[in-house]
Amino acid sequence: MSTPVSAPPALVNFTVDGRQLSAPPGTLLIDACKRAGIEIPAFCYYEGYSLQAACRMCLVEVEKMPKLQTACTLPVMEGMIVRSETEQIAKARKGTLEFLLTNHPLDCPVCDKGGECELQDMVFRYGAGESRFTELKQHEPERQWSPVVFYDPARCILCYRCVRACNEGMGVGALGITNRGVLAEIAPNKVDHLECDECGACIDICPVGALTSNTYRYKTRPWEMQHVGTVCTHCSNGCKTTLGVRNDEIIRGNNRDRSGINREFLCVKGRYGFDFNAHEER
Repeated sequence: MSTPVSAPPALVNFTVDGRQLSAPPGTLLIDACKRAGIEIPAFCYYEGYSLQAACRMCLVEVEKMPKLQTACTLPVMEGMIVRSETEQIAKARKGTLEFLLTNHPLDCPVCDKGGECELQDMVFRYGAGESRFTELKQHEPERQWSPVVFYDPARCILCYRCVRACNEGMGVGALGITNRGVLAEIAPNKVDHLECDECGACIDICPVGALTSNTYRYKTRPWEMQHVGTVCTHCSNGCKTTLGVRNDEIIRGNNRDRSGINREFLCVKGRYGFDFNAHEER
């Protein structure tokens, strides 16, 4: 006797900025909005990883809820009415950015993330023209954790993306958090250096310039490169990758998108093993 096939769960109907949307039960509001082409900014949220709700950038207004809600932890509910862009939300995001910039160095002209920095984009969109803080910035010197990974604590906004990418995405657990409050910072597994596969996923997922690559630092800007989609040549897996090329020289290897067999991950060879291209013995 055949087993009856259960019907798929009914979709949840809700409204965002006057638009009627629907999504499967349990879908997070930030994901449902993204699929509908509605942008809700967030630094700490990353699809597929544990929820952090640390940055408070994804705040939205929900009718009959007295306070702003984090869209990255709020599942869609039947009949929910949401507003993602209001004066109150803009003010809240502006205040969040002001706090993030309290100790953040304003070194965008020399930061490797300039031009593809999520914090920079949000400050242009919501940020204040000047800060109310007059205290000296809390500063820690930049550190080199490995042959390819540099960490600048002053730039770090403690979104914990790198920690979750290393722990949950790669299963390596080479990164964690130390100290608390204004002194909190990301820490490597060997006190002052990393002992890991050097895959570079932590650098790639960082929304700011806190984690940078030794092979790319101070060499070019994102808009000066041609971004060429290709397939990694180092093994038979066929991982998709993107090469940043400037003046016929490969400057950077990066993950391409989530459509390949590798989804968004690359191994150390796929990310850094492009120097053979111009080797004198080739």
